[in-house]
Amino acid sequence: MPLRLVVNPHYADVAVTAYVKIAALALRPEGCTAATVTIAEYVGLSKASVERGMTQLMHPGPDGVVELSSTRRSLPGGCGTSAVRRTRPLSPAERFVWIPVAASEDLTPRQLRAYALIAYAQAQKIPLTESEIAGALHHYSGRRAGQPLTTAAAGEIVDELEATRWITVERRAGVRGRHHFVAHDIPPATQDPGCGQPSSTDVAPSSTSGPGEGSGSSAGEGSLATKEEPRTDRPDDERALFSPAVGEVQVGEGVENRAAQLPRGTNEGELALRADDHQTPLTNPLTKPSGTPLTNPTRAYSGPQLTISARVHGVLEPVQWLYRQTSIYMQRRIAREVGQQLRSGVDDARLRQRLQTRAARAFTDEIRDPGRWILGVGLPHWGCGIFDCEAGVLWSSGRRCSVCEEIVRDRRRATAQPEPPTPGIVHSVPARVPVQPSTPAAPRGRCPECGCAVLVLNRAKPAPRCKPCREEHEGGRASGPFPSTHFEVCAGWDGSGCTRPALGSTGLCVRCRTRRMERAAS
Repeated sequence: MPLRLVVNPHYADVAVTAYVKIAALALRPEGCTAATVTIAEYVGLSKASVERGMTQLMHPGPDGVVELSSTRRSLPGGCGTSAVRRTRPLSPAERFVWIPVAASEDLTPRQLRAYALIAYAQAQKIPLTESEIAGALHHYSGRRAGQPLTTAAAGEIVDELEATRWITVERRAGVRGRHHFVAHDIPPATQDPGCGQPSSTDVAPSSTSGPGEGSGSSAGEGSLATKEEPRTDRPDDERALFSPAVGEVQVGEGVENRAAQLPRGTNEGELALRADDHQTPLTNPLTKPSGTPLTNPTRAYSGPQLTISARVHGVLEPVQWLYRQTSIYMQRRIAREVGQQLRSGVDDARLRQRLQTRAARAFTDEIRDPGRWILGVGLPHWGCGIFDCEAGVLWSSGRRCSVCEEIVRDRRRATAQPEPPTPGIVHSVPARVPVQPSTPAAPRGRCPECGCAVLVLNRAKPAPRCKPCREEHEGGRASGPFPSTHFEVCAGWDGSGCTRPALGSTGLCVRCRTRRMERAAS
């Protein structure tokens, strides 16, 4: 089958199953003449599901390719019969994957799609992970329609495939610790009846859609056949010349008995780790069937045991007495939070010191919920935006963080209250209460001689002189200049001299006077 059917999310899982069976039946010279009901009996699905899958195959895909063609027929008397269906011939350069026809009858549509991905990766020698399998499987109904499956859901599908013996999972045997998936053309431990012979345990599928298969096809999308050919209508028909299920597995000698296989140990199933996200499987495929809840009637957790790395265990050592009191769910959340901070670059000793310091400052009787305390108090990063800051102290040098000190100083200044006057001291002058101006502040300007800030009443005129410069100018104009106090050249802000002219009676230029005032303020 073409690989585009497997990896393209446009086609539903039932379309993949219908294509495999129709492609096998279409290998005969006359094509696939089986009715929809017969195909549904072969693959174990309802008629509505098979019609929905064939409808997708007969319509153009996103790239305009039609995978299935159907030609309606009628007898010479005018009575209708089953349609003839043929698949599109593949081009030599097109990617494809070989799928056993028996897999479409034994596996569910979603399992068959996952099996096709594993078979293609095995043929191309591509390392495969469960997260990549989950990315190729999508929801086609419900609130999550169009979204890919989670890694845990893909792990359950892989476990179900391994339980059916269609694949073998070699744990941690692949590249970089990945699982190695081996797809089998014939299940090693299955015992199928002879080709064309029905099994005694088979149950005839219902004519209605099963759970999760959605509604039936719309009007006009079904087949108009009213009479089927005996050769392809029923597998147990005596008039059949040969088996219509092309590709059925022939039972030969040397097939090992599945019942004689010893189950794997409990430790292997419970402690096996996933190759992706380091998650343990949600269910054990050999001991718990799919859909078994992880809680028993007493609401106690009965899932797999929690395993954490030695690095995370060393970080949580100061709060082990609190960590043991939490549930399995909270332990997973705490381990993931620690792992996320370690991956972001935080040192192990820094996290351990953080937990130890905050646990020493807390009282045991005040910790009501240990899990929430570890996640909300023990592990969060306290301090400013500097990565090296740890609650106001730089972790690399041990010095106080200047940014945190400024923040604390600003908060204290904003929340500071004026001190009340002492009762024993009587002030002769009442304390002036600062009044917030209701009008905007008056504009300020610069004195043209010394450069200090002055009040500008008329913006149309230049800024006036300050009071010292104005008095000096008026006094010098009335009595003449004072040679003892007037400086023609600036003496410098530190006495080292300056080449700029001095302004006013201070003997300094504007720049040196400003620099001296800044030094005095610091």
